[in-house]
Amino acid sequence: MKNIQFKDLSFNFDQQPILKNITAEFSTGRIHLLTGVSGSGKSTLLKLIAGLLPKYGGEIVNGTIERPADAQIGMVFQDPLMQFALDTPRHELEFTLENCQVPTNKISDRIKAALQFSKITDLANQLITTLSGGQQQRVALAAAMAMQPNILLLDEPFANIDEENRQFILKQLVRLNVDYHTTIIITDHDLHGYEQLHPLVWQLTESHLIQLSSKDSIQLLTGHANPQVITELPPLALPIAIKFDCLSIKRGNQLLLSPTNLDILKNKTTLLTGPNGIGKSTLLKAIARLLKYEGKINYKGKNIQKISPGKYYKHLGLIFQHANDQFLNVTVGEELALGFKTCQNPYFNQQQVNEALTALGLNGREDQVVYSLSGGQKKKLQILLMLMRGQETLLLDEPFTGLDPASLTTVLQLIKASQKEKPQTLLIVSHQLSGLDGFVDYHLAMNHHCLNYVGGSYES
Repeated sequence: MKNIQFKDLSFNFDQQPILKNITAEFSTGRIHLLTGVSGSGKSTLLKLIAGLLPKYGGEIVNGTIERPADAQIGMVFQDPLMQFALDTPRHELEFTLENCQVPTNKISDRIKAALQFSKITDLANQLITTLSGGQQQRVALAAAMAMQPNILLLDEPFANIDEENRQFILKQLVRLNVDYHTTIIITDHDLHGYEQLHPLVWQLTESHLIQLSSKDSIQLLTGHANPQVITELPPLALPIAIKFDCLSIKRGNQLLLSPTNLDILKNKTTLLTGPNGIGKSTLLKAIARLLKYEGKINYKGKNIQKISPGKYYKHLGLIFQHANDQFLNVTVGEELALGFKTCQNPYFNQQQVNEALTALGLNGREDQVVYSLSGGQKKKLQILLMLMRGQETLLLDEPFTGLDPASLTTVLQLIKASQKEKPQTLLIVSHQLSGLDGFVDYHLAMNHHCLNYVGGSYES
């Protein structure tokens, strides 16, 4: 099969240069790993290969892209919710295969194989909207696999996936490449575990794409061990922000959390971990009064159900897992203007916001449509806006997905600087542990319907 070739290609989006004079050749039948800072154009590159761009946005200023004539391309987006059309995984796969004009008598076996590939057979008939972010990513992968593509494009495929499923899918990708010679192109920031794929590694820097040498690739990949976080158990008699009193949570008839008594400590940063689908995001939504629960949640000693919503949300904010759910306006500038109107954090004056925008690589984007930002850029804007709000307690659901190491460091420094000026209680759900050691104070683990503080070393 012919290789995928970029010849002196430049691409603009909203008249802003994204890629400049890209010349590269992706060998078919190989696994390729594409790295680069947030907003460098990695997702754009995949969408060009898939044929989604410039068909649905942007323009090729010069140059060409050539794909194999027999290319059958499957793609998993960074935000899987953007690619679902139907209600359940099974219906989504049926819809995908019918669109691909797969004979009716073959659809059942194709669906079964795709569900097994992504380890979601038991989720086949559940509503996609009730699944966790990591489970949704595996559904999107199953939909792509059902097409039996000879080119598979994966955009940050492990952003919200727990370590067990990450290792399972990595092994599945190796099998797919070895057994069927499928060309696989992956973008990612967290590189641990990729050495087993023996990928060709590419780096996208300042709109230019280069392939790393074998030596540099091995050095890059073997330098990314499983990240770990070391914490101590919280001491007694510290001030409490949130108190669970016999708190129990269900999703439909499924028990997520058995009756639990537990305290979230005031002005401390607590990390919440657990397998995909265990109920971490659901717990945050319960605290934010976005869904029903049993028992009591007390905020600063008062039952949250007896606090008016307006007053409660002046004290507590939630950073949503899907960044698009956070935004209320069209452009970055409009979001920032609203941020200043609702700002309760004395740290964020105009000068400090300008400095933060520069540090986050978001300066000069005031006229850009929020939804055209990269996944990492959306996350950075989302975090900045919620820090400006300055609520005493902030719940963060997978806030670091799509962030390269340098961007993550900048974001964590910004949070710390803000906390110094205006202390906050932070409860963070994250599968991404890189950079969090020393940042978080305490660690909550959720599993088997239980929620407990743990101490010592924790690896993803």
